[in-house]
Amino acid sequence: MKPLGLILDANSISDLVLLAKQAEDANFDSVWATELYRTAFQQLSAVSQNTKKIKLGTAVALGFVRSPLITTLTALDLDEISSGRLVLGLGTGAKRTNEMWHGISHGKPVTRIKECIELIRLFNSGLHVGNPLSYEGEYYNISTKGYHRAFKPVRDSIPIYLAGVGSNMIRAAGEVADGYLGHVVCSLRYIREVVFKNIAIGLKTSERERENFKSCSIITCAISDNKKEALEAARATIAFYATVKTYEPPFKLHGFQKETEKVRAAFFNRDIKAMIKSVSDDMVNTFAVVGSASECRNRIGEYREYLDLPILSAPHYFLDFEEVKKYQTAIIDTFGQ
Repeated sequence: MKPLGLILDANSISDLVLLAKQAEDANFDSVWATELYRTAFQQLSAVSQNTKKIKLGTAVALGFVRSPLITTLTALDLDEISSGRLVLGLGTGAKRTNEMWHGISHGKPVTRIKECIELIRLFNSGLHVGNPLSYEGEYYNISTKGYHRAFKPVRDSIPIYLAGVGSNMIRAAGEVADGYLGHVVCSLRYIREVVFKNIAIGLKTSERERENFKSCSIITCAISDNKKEALEAARATIAFYATVKTYEPPFKLHGFQKETEKVRAAFFNRDIKAMIKSVSDDMVNTFAVVGSASECRNRIGEYREYLDLPILSAPHYFLDFEEVKKYQTAIIDTFGQ
């Protein structure tokens, strides 16, 4: 089986664990926990104790709402709990949610996330040694004098994947991260024309080879012989992400500005039905993989030319969890072995 990841989403932690075990039994490469309604690390902590070999990824842990030290300690703990299976996926979060929900400044996200990643690596390699760290950056001024972590890390380093949609953030992933995490709205064309090119620029800047870097992206996948039903399920997820301006570049590339304006207007009027209705079939087929099992296998195969790891996600926004579970089962049955 070529490597595939699966996004974890369930109504309860116990169902989440069950889904992860099913993915492991089906020989998926990894499972990934999101961070919106739950924390990514806590979900994976439960999963880690009920699985043995499958990799565990955060998709994504918010980089700015925790200090780099707390992010490092949390990652080190989870890596120990899982016997070295963690992939630390980090993202900046959107400006509006950082400032409104978390009460923190967004700043210059590329500069800030680069400093954050640098500090996490320094903490990971040096906290247990006891050598004090002195760091002065634009966003972080830190001294660890007097701090000594008594526990040696399970691994010398934990792989860090950086999420991004805009060109500058994608380049930053190529410069400073071990891998790139694409968003649900990164269409195949966007991956080919924008992501692939900017990763290469970032890698060239950091003088690194492509084979030492992992390119991944989350893909909404609705597998069903009832194409109309699958389109409707995926349509709701695309509608949710069309409301976020941070994710605008892929919609703009495909000329969907009028549709996204309608979605956003309906969102601010709290009209969910109008939001979903404003998403055209063309938008769904652009940003999601929808259709029969064979159709979806063929479509994911096209992504593999540019991605080392497609991460499949069932449609989930504005759907009840039983419907979500149906699409998750279809993904596992179609792509597992």
